[in-house]
Amino acid sequence: MENQKVSQQKQSTEIEGEGNHSADRRYREGVERSVKGGHIEEGAEEAARALDGPEGEELREAQEATRKGRPS
Repeated sequence: MENQKVSQQKQSTEIEGEGNHSADRRYREGVERSVKGGHIEEGAEEAARALDGPEGEELREAQEATRKGRPS
């Protein structure tokens, strides 16, 4: 019985509801690290190569599906 109570308490603290604050914080920290690390140009060049390469069509389809609110 006690284990079930602890499990329920843990689950309720992990659910953040609308606006996942911890995910937002991790995203913003990752963006900040990328910007400070100076790897923006490298990432942009890598993305351009991927779009021009064999996976380009698949990437464009995924992008379009995302715009329409569908998972790719």
